[in-house]
Amino acid sequence: MSSIGTILGVLVAVGGLVSAGYGYRRRRRRDAIAAVETTDALRVTPGPTELYGTAEPADGGAMRAPFSEEDCVLAEWKIEEWEESGKHSSWRTEGSGTLAAPFYLDDGTDQVLVRPDEASVELSGGWGTTEVGVDETPPEPIQAFIDLDATPGEPNEALVKSLDWGTQVGDRRYRQRTLASGEEVYVHGTATRVGAETFGGNDFEVVAAADDGHPDADLFLVADSPESKLLERRRDWVLYLGAGVVGVVAGGGLLVSSLL
Repeated sequence: MSSIGTILGVLVAVGGLVSAGYGYRRRRRRDAIAAVETTDALRVTPGPTELYGTAEPADGGAMRAPFSEEDCVLAEWKIEEWEESGKHSSWRTEGSGTLAAPFYLDDGTDQVLVRPDEASVELSGGWGTTEVGVDETPPEPIQAFIDLDATPGEPNEALVKSLDWGTQVGDRRYRQRTLASGEEVYVHGTATRVGAETFGGNDFEVVAAADDGHPDADLFLVADSPESKLLERRRDWVLYLGAGVVGVVAGGGLLVSSLL
């Protein structure tokens, strides 16, 4: 019996299972996107819906981006620190997350309110990066963000604790990409009437799930790309699934041979 072969077989098989699972999830999301046709905001009905238009701030207004003065309705953020160990050096992610504010999707026929708190966010633009040296004072927007009592999106975990300020050394870079007012936005989620208990109400909002007697969507996704692009990106599910199957078979073969 070869312990090295056994360990290697387990690792390869587990890697194959992870890859296959990822590919399967990507295929399910692709199928969910393709299964619902894009509709006009004026013709929204309760249940799964897909909309494409421009993002406009809701009544509460836009929010400020994490690391700059610009306004936006969605933002992905990431904080990285330069780490050196022997001959190896790299940027290590110290914290990341997503910020979202309610916004209206306007497609020219009408407006629909979107509440993206529980949505998967997929922004395709490049990352805007601000690099701050270890001895430099961060710009005011960045300082205000890191002074928050809790990590946005994770209210139960302190930002200071999660990023371990005071014990890290090296330069940091603060990265963000945003969806600003007036930019194109794709939304796939569950439409429900605002104040559904009020008879005759026709205003809609899109959420993750609604307790209104209608079926919920299998996916809640907000992106800055049209459906065609989202489907194209998910063609790789076949590669992940295929690689996963190969990994499971190869890992199983290594396990069997190591036990013989």
